[in-house]
Amino acid sequence: MKSSEFYKTTAWKHFSRYCLLYYSKDGDLVKCSTSGRYYALNDKRMHCGHLVKVFNGNSSNFSVAFDFRNVLPQCHKENVHKGGNELVMMQAVDKIHGEGTTKELIEKSKQWFKLDKSTLDQIAKEYKQKFDDLVKKKGNPWK
Repeated sequence: MKSSEFYKTTAWKHFSRYCLLYYSKDGDLVKCSTSGRYYALNDKRMHCGHLVKVFNGNSSNFSVAFDFRNVLPQCHKENVHKGGNELVMMQAVDKIHGEGTTKELIEKSKQWFKLDKSTLDQIAKEYKQKFDDLVKKKGNPWK
């Protein structure tokens, strides 16, 4: 699967929206985990940045693609133009999810994982439900 296909899946849509909404304080704004700037949740410049990249050159790594601990809100500039600002991202992941999480994610990323249609459907269903539950508390800026 190519990156252009991956980021258009329903699974990614629900997963990334859930993550952004989860990290927002008020259901409206979310803070970039590496720059500290605030953006509207539905701002196209706001991404879910992966610490351990899903796509790296000609290879792909799906074992941590949907691991909630591996993503944090990140603005386009930090995620794309600064390559994810990896050192700051590592520190943020360990601060939020506990010391050693970065190391665990790196180890997990070495495991082979097949991302097929069935798995994507299951992930989409799981995160759609989590997103819907969170919308009840924080609202839905993507309406």
